[in-house]
Amino acid sequence: MISMINSFSLLPRQIHLDFHTSPFIPGVGENFDADIFAQTMAEAHVQSVNIFAKCHHGMSYYPTRIGTRHPYLKQTDLLGEMIEALHRRGIRAPVYTTVVWEERVADTHPEWRQMKADGTPCQLEKSADMQTIVPGRWRFNSFVHPEYQDYFEAHLLELLNGYDIDGLWIDILFLDQGACFNPASIHERERLGLMEDSLAVNSKFESLMQQKFCSRFTKLIHDKAPRASVFYNSTNHVFADPRYSWTSRVNYQTHCEIESLPSGFWGYYHFPKYARQAQMWDKPFLGMTGRFQKMWGDFGGIKPQAALEYECFRMQALGGGCSVGDQMHPSGKLDQGAYHLIGKIYEQIAAAEPFYAGTVPCPQGAVLPAGDPGQNETLTGQSEEGAVLMLEELHYDVAVVDWSDDLNRFDFLILTDSTPVDEMFRRKLEKYYNAGGKLILSHRAGFNPNGEWALKFLPLRVGSPQPLFPTYWKTCAALCPEYADDFRVIYQQGLRVEGGENTTVPVERHLPYFKRSDEKFCSHFQTPADPHCTPEAAVVAGERFVYFADPVFTEYRQSGNTFVREIFAAILETIQIRPYITGGLHPHVHAYGRRDGDDLKITLINYIPCRKSLAVDIIETPLSFAGQSVRLSRLAKEVCTIDGVKLNQLHQNEFMLPETATGRLLLTAKGFFTAPETSISR
Repeated sequence: MISMINSFSLLPRQIHLDFHTSPFIPGVGENFDADIFAQTMAEAHVQSVNIFAKCHHGMSYYPTRIGTRHPYLKQTDLLGEMIEALHRRGIRAPVYTTVVWEERVADTHPEWRQMKADGTPCQLEKSADMQTIVPGRWRFNSFVHPEYQDYFEAHLLELLNGYDIDGLWIDILFLDQGACFNPASIHERERLGLMEDSLAVNSKFESLMQQKFCSRFTKLIHDKAPRASVFYNSTNHVFADPRYSWTSRVNYQTHCEIESLPSGFWGYYHFPKYARQAQMWDKPFLGMTGRFQKMWGDFGGIKPQAALEYECFRMQALGGGCSVGDQMHPSGKLDQGAYHLIGKIYEQIAAAEPFYAGTVPCPQGAVLPAGDPGQNETLTGQSEEGAVLMLEELHYDVAVVDWSDDLNRFDFLILTDSTPVDEMFRRKLEKYYNAGGKLILSHRAGFNPNGEWALKFLPLRVGSPQPLFPTYWKTCAALCPEYADDFRVIYQQGLRVEGGENTTVPVERHLPYFKRSDEKFCSHFQTPADPHCTPEAAVVAGERFVYFADPVFTEYRQSGNTFVREIFAAILETIQIRPYITGGLHPHVHAYGRRDGDDLKITLINYIPCRKSLAVDIIETPLSFAGQSVRLSRLAKEVCTIDGVKLNQLHQNEFMLPETATGRLLLTAKGFFTAPETSISR
């Protein structure tokens, strides 16, 4: 075998190559040509390929004494041929294997299966699109079971002793809905005092078992291959409490990868939240999308070039590398059209790499997650995604952090719709606020685990839910005159609130005539506002804080109420929270900032996902920047393109974008971080 080509460093152009091939398919690998395989990767500007040792069907693609070799595999050692061919081209070849979804093991060792509390075995209830119920769903093996772990150790040692391993990519390390009640898991639950079958307890148990598993196998891998990359793929919980979040696995990995295929159930607003958290860690990360029109295993499905550009450009702009998922045909032949597409994008990614070299994130503020173990992650995720989406459209540069982070490095903190605050977190927030920090809170953010309002250092009296909803907002004329005379609906149920000393109410809440019911209703949808009702506070503002009584981020993610975004921006302006880019761009243009010494590196991305199909957002065309400008919050010396072309200055610190630019535009604002702030407002 050829020795490993280099010590581990994350290479930013990767392919994740699936090969989940049924044992009922004949002629496996019959058309595989190692030289053509590696040449295809090289011509597509690929630097690293996650290749497969074992698949979800439990089939191995190398000579194994531990597992089950695919019965129709034509090669003696398909894995070894791929490694050698890729290494000859200078391409890394981390090895993929799977843990929980391994059908052969589920057949031969039913005692290793994950079990529900009622004693029935766990299996995936839906197909890959998470909607269709079809036969052929993966069954769950328990990575907690000590005998299964011993089997998995023997499998890893077989790989580590047989090959010069660049890395291990270990897939599906999770429990079905966090729950497992086979005898081995019950023993661990009893040891930890986590016997209750509840969402909160199951989530904590899963996280602790993941950490124990990762600790064992990272040590095993690095004892044998010290320079190998190690990554464990799992569901990624985003919690305010870092003990049970996806952050708990980071110490056992060399890097992070964010699986987020926008055409699958993730959607286009899933990735930014995770990337804005990963970019703040001391480890490199990759974003992972797919070349597929829909989902993993979508043979023959290929997305438009503009879609893959947008997805990879976002990864790079947020400080990550790119990983594009593919699945090789059982015959062993790559889809040449897919690699022609990938090559076009990776050529552009490679050309931009010097622009980003040495840059670091420069977030102005931070978003604190909305959830904790026991909360509904579908709803808390909507709150977090809504916050990041709204802030991106307003061109604020933010990070996503938990309460273990150094909060003092941020100018402002946003606690999303239900961010829980325990006593330790409360003390950190009070210290941050008293030192001059600014807080934006929404709805139930700021309550402790017992459901009590915890942030008593703020002049607020937060009360019970308002039973009459949907409700309506009216702004004061000084804030947003266009919304001062009309009622604008808020669909989500909010809380009652009263402000204390030195607070204002920039937005009032007006109630409907009554709550709609089967017996008492008006018109087709919701009851209109009662103009004679006594208004309540919808928003309370102080010198350095704003509290939204309604769950504004869930509201925005669910309904897309753009007036909520405009009011949110106006209120942030009143407490002097302003983005680096203060105007001139359309809301759908993403503006990502990275710091390079005194310079601000700006990536502008202009694509619009369109829901013209019933299930998939489509991007077909990069859009023009013609007619748009960049207005900065500081008087930069000059703004120029990646090619060094200076932008025309309109007035003060506003620069006209090139009319010929489309899709992505890379700019440098020179001397931005040493320049004085301007007086230009949004």
